[in-house]
Amino acid sequence: MSNTLECITEWIGRQRWYAGKGHVPRLRELSRQTIDTDDPDATISVILLMDDAGHVPTLYQVPVVERSVLQPAERPNLVGQNDDGLFVIDGPHDPAYTRALMRLLAPDLDPATITATRVLSAEQSNTSVIVDIDGVPTIICKVFRALHHGENPDVTLQAALSAAGSTAVPRFIGQLSSEWDDVGRPGGRATGNVAFAQEFLDGAQDGWKVALEYAADGRDFTELAAALGRQTAEVHETLARALPTNDTSPADIAAVEVSWKRRLMLAEREVPTLMESREAIEAVYAAAAECDWPRLQRIHGDYHLGQALLVPERGWVLVDFEGEPLRPMDERDRPDVALRDVAGMLRSFDYAAGATDGWPTDWARASRDAFFEGYVSASGVDPRGFSALLDAFELDKAVYEAIYESRNRPDWLGIPLRGIAQLLAQRADVTLDR
Repeated sequence: MSNTLECITEWIGRQRWYAGKGHVPRLRELSRQTIDTDDPDATISVILLMDDAGHVPTLYQVPVVERSVLQPAERPNLVGQNDDGLFVIDGPHDPAYTRALMRLLAPDLDPATITATRVLSAEQSNTSVIVDIDGVPTIICKVFRALHHGENPDVTLQAALSAAGSTAVPRFIGQLSSEWDDVGRPGGRATGNVAFAQEFLDGAQDGWKVALEYAADGRDFTELAAALGRQTAEVHETLARALPTNDTSPADIAAVEVSWKRRLMLAEREVPTLMESREAIEAVYAAAAECDWPRLQRIHGDYHLGQALLVPERGWVLVDFEGEPLRPMDERDRPDVALRDVAGMLRSFDYAAGATDGWPTDWARASRDAFFEGYVSASGVDPRGFSALLDAFELDKAVYEAIYESRNRPDWLGIPLRGIAQLLAQRADVTLDR
């Protein structure tokens, strides 16, 4: 594969999943594995590359297919042409790679039944491939681009829920792990998930788009919000049964409070106007730290309307359990407070209203109340009983949103800033009432 690394280095910086924007990639190869293929013109390699360009090295998975002939449809996904004259193609866009990967993920599947594959274009951090079986979209396979040592919550949690019989997530089909050199690990090796496959939900509607349409039209969303609350509670209850839980220790609470304050400091650098609210925000965090906390358990971790699909004749199905992108991976795979998920969805209702002309706050308030009622009906637990803690998680989520919007959509920055102001006013009213 002479000069294939140079081809990848020139190509990788233009990919949506490349995290080192603003850096010139500086790649070094950690491993390269050849995968058997049934295509005589294809050579498939999975290359793990460490990028040393940023402050923190990042490990990427780059599957490639080498071909002597390039078809016109493959040209947009061409990585380059190496010194041997072979065309190097981004693996997930080549059916030979997808068939080979599916043989590893689902050994019982007959590759001859795979009639078509296509890559989803909207993803930011991974690459997902829809696989048609006998002409029907049946499987979605997620290829992780940035790799980490240890379990990926998206794999672990969805596998546990599926194994427990939950229909609140797509049916889990299989996963693939890999090893690579890591001098910082005992034994000098690291292990992590590189891909997994699950049921594809044909006809599913994105929950965010559904909510936006309802908010824009002024339609009552409360029935759907209540159903989402019930499904959320069911997922929390199943995860608590299927995976370990533990009591919340003073050290756990202190760690969460530190993460809240760390995020606030970052937000103040990105959005200086937040400095005016620092004292009030930290007072909310301090009050939450003094409360009684529920047990810790595994949760979704980055929960909002965009992580829920509305499936015909099935209802809400939850996806993308990787956790919040700005949190370190070693934090995302620990037990957490289920209220974090609840707070995330509450903020999402407000976001749908804020992204709508006229900002229908009554729509958001009704949707929030219905979500609570659905959650209580399914679990017997009312999150509003932990109001100080729930407010702190919701406030932290709004601070996170302010960071995101300042970096990516400055025109939307007013949505989280208004949310922060409303939350602080709400807490002030509660304090005065006491």
